[in-house]
Amino acid sequence: MKMFEEPIEFNNIQEAQSYYQDIQEYRDICTKLYEKYNYNSKLEIVTTRKVVKQYTHLFITVNPPPTLKLETFINTINKTLSKNWIDGYIYVIEQRGENEEELGKGFHTHMLIKLTQHKKQSEINREIKNTWKKILDIDNYHILNIKFIDDDEQKRKQGYILGEKAEEIKHLKQKMDIIYRQRQGLKKYYFLNYIIEDIYKWPDIPYS
Repeated sequence: MKMFEEPIEFNNIQEAQSYYQDIQEYRDICTKLYEKYNYNSKLEIVTTRKVVKQYTHLFITVNPPPTLKLETFINTINKTLSKNWIDGYIYVIEQRGENEEELGKGFHTHMLIKLTQHKKQSEINREIKNTWKKILDIDNYHILNIKFIDDDEQKRKQGYILGEKAEEIKHLKQKMDIIYRQRQGLKKYYFLNYIIEDIYKWPDIPYS
């Protein structure tokens, strides 16, 4: 039995590598589950207690095409953050260049959003995608990635976007982020009505 009727096409090598990495991770999970429960020829039923966490925040990453102008990108970010179900937010603009020649290459954003009301995930996804659909491939999760998270996870995400990245390979990019923002007249981060952990607060910004 074939897994796919048609060959899969990718836009670039990074997208292909990411896809096959996801496939391998899925296979590894299946293997671990098989080994954990020691399945054999008999039919066995595994029951688990499902813990449902209430999502209170969104974490959105947007990787725009290189042809998109920064001004258009920022305007669309602000349009996204104007939704009436958003109570507060933090967002940053980063880039992937590691030297002067690559400075500004692959600019992107991470948005951490506090929800003001419990809204269906499908409705939130639809509204966000409608905001970006004219300028992005909204169905490619490498380009538009929307995650629903709880309060504990949002604190970890604060560390990710406001603190030093755990991966040492990203430290040089973070240094270039500072230069890029200065030249583009951008702040380290933008926020509204959001409780920022003290360790990540920027001294020059009033918080009350």
